[in-house]
Amino acid sequence: MKNQTPKYTVLRGKVYWLNFKIPAALFRQTSLTMQVIKHSLKTKNEQQAGAYAQITALKINEYCSSVNPNEVTKESIESVIKASLGSLGVIVKPNSNISSALTKALITPVLISSVTNKTETIAEVFKLYKEEMLRADLWRVKSQHDIEASIRTLIELVGDNPLSEFTPPVCRQYKCLLLKYPIHRHKDLRFKSLTFQNILKSELTYNTLSITTINNQIRKVSTFFNWSVKQGYLNHNPMQGMKVRQKLSAKSARLPFSEDNLKLLFNSSIYTEHKFSKDYKYWLPLLGLYTGARLEELCQLYLSDINLSADIPYIDISDEHPHQHLKNNSSRRQVPIHAELFELGFDKLICDKQANNCTRLFDYLIPQRQKLGHKPSIWFGKYKRAQGITDRKKVFHSFRHTIVANLIKTKAPAYELKSLLGHQHGSITFDLYGSEEIDIEPINEMLNKLSFKSVIANVKPWS
Repeated sequence: MKNQTPKYTVLRGKVYWLNFKIPAALFRQTSLTMQVIKHSLKTKNEQQAGAYAQITALKINEYCSSVNPNEVTKESIESVIKASLGSLGVIVKPNSNISSALTKALITPVLISSVTNKTETIAEVFKLYKEEMLRADLWRVKSQHDIEASIRTLIELVGDNPLSEFTPPVCRQYKCLLLKYPIHRHKDLRFKSLTFQNILKSELTYNTLSITTINNQIRKVSTFFNWSVKQGYLNHNPMQGMKVRQKLSAKSARLPFSEDNLKLLFNSSIYTEHKFSKDYKYWLPLLGLYTGARLEELCQLYLSDINLSADIPYIDISDEHPHQHLKNNSSRRQVPIHAELFELGFDKLICDKQANNCTRLFDYLIPQRQKLGHKPSIWFGKYKRAQGITDRKKVFHSFRHTIVANLIKTKAPAYELKSLLGHQHGSITFDLYGSEEIDIEPINEMLNKLSFKSVIANVKPWS
């Protein structure tokens, strides 16, 4: 599978384009005929494109919030984009219709930011970065928490020094210290009263951060530095190329469940005797197995997202309701409900929920860090270990890998497989010009070629 492009971008050939969707509530109030705004970013560099797109998206949001909706036109949006890209050094053809007042309003904020105080510290510049990202609604709550934690760790390791003093040697020092950083640094009671330097000097034994976690932290800091370059706080990004190399491929990060694993999971008293405290403990693993959906996508389902009366019953994966979030635009999709789920009584579950005036499939789940799947994730980790599955690479997300592995064995068509999973198709034709309404019938045919009856043979249907 090809890597995802940066947020608000799409590749056309080798050049990145802005791909920004006007918020639905605003779009309905304007005279715009197209909700998705596209414009060439005139760069082949992925990181540069990501920075251009985020800043331009911010400028579009700022413009739209500063004028009456009826003033938002295709021409004015085009002017905003050209002014934003022009202020970033991108050569664009000037728009003869753009007013001098609009030009000044759009370009001035970027020019002001380029004349910076070279003594501004990491924390001071990050505060501005955070305000801009939140104002543009570019961060989810969990993303904000993780990015803030990464910056706090950066400051803990190398100090809250002027950002302009950050050089590659300082970044190498930061990476070296990250490799020695303890897991659960702020949760482990042994570390709470110790500075990081004292932890290093101590004789305490502890597990360090995984390479994946370290690279995620480096990526977050690098993204902040990219923004800082665009705003004039840095001449270049010293974090470039600091990623820790690892032998493991992306495929090895998570493993599918074997048939024996699945038999262990679906032969406990939860499934044979219906012994559980919450019904998600029965249904989430089954739904993960038969839909390949992400845990959070399942936990945030509303009953209205489940259409049993359609010619092909399906689950609508969307972000239309409160507490619903998608990984990316491609995640929005319709997933056919497998025939074996009906045999297990999934339709009876929905009828029961509707009779009890429930709104969501799992009404009792409470979001933590904006994630409804927090508690189910912890529960499943303990459950699979109790069933004898101790491999750390086998988690709830392994159901997603399991359905992929099994569908590949049936020689499933790539387009339908990616549509089922909510992956980008990797084709300009499909990703840019294809209909938003993907035909669900071939996906249903593909999905129902699978059968897991051998592993759910002892599962007691819902009643």
